[in-house]
Amino acid sequence: MGKRYFCDYCDRSFQDNLHNRKKHLNGVQHLRAKRVWYDLFRDAAAILQEEQTKKPCRKFLQTGQCDFGSNCRFSHMTEQDLEKLSAQVQGESSNQEM
Repeated sequence: MGKRYFCDYCDRSFQDNLHNRKKHLNGVQHLRAKRVWYDLFRDAAAILQEEQTKKPCRKFLQTGQCDFGSNCRFSHMTEQDLEKLSAQVQGESSNQEM
């Protein structure tokens, strides 16, 4: 049977050899899962700054879905989402000043 590699980001395992591991670690599914995991630990100010520099995704605004998902280079946040995030950042900064 051999040794198996378990990926914590993707929650799956496969036979551990150089080819399989390299293929998995460079795969789109793994890269997306890894990005989502690290985004959980980013602060709201960094997310807001990044989203404000991006242009809005037309496809996402029209249909509510985008083929690229989290890998899209455009923003999937609406004006309301940006306002909520901005309020959260201001709330966090006022809490730190106290």
